[in-house]
Amino acid sequence: MNTTEAPAAEPAPSLANRAVRGAAWTLPTSLVTRVLGLLGTLLIARYVAPTEYGEYAAASIVAMSANSLTSLGIGTYLVATPGISRAEVFHATCWFLGTGVVAVAGALSVIGPLAGWFGASNAARFVPLLVLTMAIERIIYLPERMLVRQLRFGRLSIARAAGELTFTGVAVALAIAGGGAMSIVWAGLARTMLRFFAIVPAIDRREWLEPHRLHLATMRQIVGYGLNVSSAAMANFAMRRWDNLLVSRYFGPAVMGAYNYAYNLADTPAAAIGEQIGDVIAASFPHVGAANRPAAVVRACTMMALIMFPLAFGLGAVAPTLAQVFFNQRWANVGTMLVYLSVLSAPRPIADILLSYFYASRRPGIVQWLEWLSLAAILVAISTVGRLGINWTCAAVGVVFVLRTLAAMWVVRRQDGIPLSNFLFPMTKPLIASIMMSAAVMSVRPLLGSVAPWAQLLSEVGVGALVYLVGVLVFARTAAREMLDLIRSALFRQ
Repeated sequence: MNTTEAPAAEPAPSLANRAVRGAAWTLPTSLVTRVLGLLGTLLIARYVAPTEYGEYAAASIVAMSANSLTSLGIGTYLVATPGISRAEVFHATCWFLGTGVVAVAGALSVIGPLAGWFGASNAARFVPLLVLTMAIERIIYLPERMLVRQLRFGRLSIARAAGELTFTGVAVALAIAGGGAMSIVWAGLARTMLRFFAIVPAIDRREWLEPHRLHLATMRQIVGYGLNVSSAAMANFAMRRWDNLLVSRYFGPAVMGAYNYAYNLADTPAAAIGEQIGDVIAASFPHVGAANRPAAVVRACTMMALIMFPLAFGLGAVAPTLAQVFFNQRWANVGTMLVYLSVLSAPRPIADILLSYFYASRRPGIVQWLEWLSLAAILVAISTVGRLGINWTCAAVGVVFVLRTLAAMWVVRRQDGIPLSNFLFPMTKPLIASIMMSAAVMSVRPLLGSVAPWAQLLSEVGVGALVYLVGVLVFARTAAREMLDLIRSALFRQ
């Protein structure tokens, strides 16, 4: 069925070069838009009550759960399968759009009973617009995956940036005008429409919509691969969203709204930077020969730790001051939650690299087991230890994400013989520098008590950045130099 010749394998260093070259396109625009989006999100909190925001979040989770449950790994199949033909892509398109109809119907039918279970009785009013947005996103997703497959990260990053800016502008304007949490729903629809017109025309329609006769064997091949992938993807989604529903059930929608804000802030470094690099690495792994992938995955994890550790630890260190600057009294508990949750941004992108490594080596079953065990761990932790209080819940979630990454490394050791020390020892150096940075920020905070909160936040960020830089030069000079060399090589050489 495959009619296109598979690409030749590349050496391990080429993977890192591709990742950095792709990041050169995605990171600058992503960082700018994420910062603006974050500021917009923080501003919206001043105009939306925690309870209403919690009800919106619950409705959004129901809609996204329906979407995730029916995605069936199509995106991963399109990106990770070398030499895929247009006929196979058309089969994937038919399956993905058909299951999208099921997702819309499912979300509309279950929101009523579920809203009562997690204590957010007004959540159903948000669902119709949310599922409309979801349906359009299903159409966008296929051309978007083709852009990733073709490594056209420039066009993709511009579309994402424009969409996020649109979302922020519309949401803030409507919230100020008194639109409440519905402002976020309308802003999401506006973002989706812009993404539609930016992404769909960028791909030749024949690449994903050229009609071909449907064959049961081809569909079975795609669905068979997708069942494992979608199962893991659903567990990953649930691990990052269903905790909100338990928080709403145990502590109420107002606490859940604050928890959701704190979680999203904690996840910002991973989403803004880690996912962008991870997307490039996931698209590049299939181009790396099997013999070179172990070296590539270790190198990628080390580079990711050097970037993500200071962002995660730094966010946790400045969390109380950040909450004081941006949140009013209604959201006072966000800062404390953020201290506990910020740890998750460090291990999550590293685990995602390891999962991409398993996908590229045709072992989706391993990913499935890791993700479902992680989901079970989070649900059990929140249902037991987490019920002692919301801060216990936040701490339990962070610990589970760390254990998830360590478990993935252990599986790599068992399957491919890569020692855990190959992963962990290089990470201790940025870890030490990050701990030094956090200690410096917490030490200087009492000295800034008389300073305006915004000036205190800027001072803490500056002190933290300076101390981390010194720590890296002392403890991780070789890794930092390697990263700089890699950036120069990827950006300025063919």
